Amino acid sequence: MTPPLLRRGSVVRLGNPIASGDPQRLLAVVVQADRWLASHPSICCCPITSRLVAAPLFRLSLEPSLANGLPSSSQLMVDKLFTAAQQQVRQVVGVLEGQELALLERALRQWLELA
Repeated sequence: MTPPLLRRGSVVRLGNPIASGDPQRLLAVVVQADRWLASHPSICCCPITSRLVAAPLFRLSLEPSLANGLPSSSQLMVDKLFTAAQQQVRQVVGVLEGQELALLERALRQWLELA
């Protein structure tokens, strides 16, 4: 079942359900189309890092805001897409909308040569 508020652009905190002890925590943005979220057990994500590097074509900078829920200046790692089980979603902390989501979508098209 889809966690509440999970949609394309959701900023999520993921944990590893298999790990023992304190689960690994990772922030990511859901990039999978909304229509597949309700019926598919996994989600395609773009990881977020607070290790900032100068790579503007595939590392998009984000500043924390109430909307995105990020704790600090971060970057989307468009070159590190991954798939996670929906059960790994621990929390929806925010959402990318407007210009932030448009920049991510453009970077994904370029990275994957879709347009």
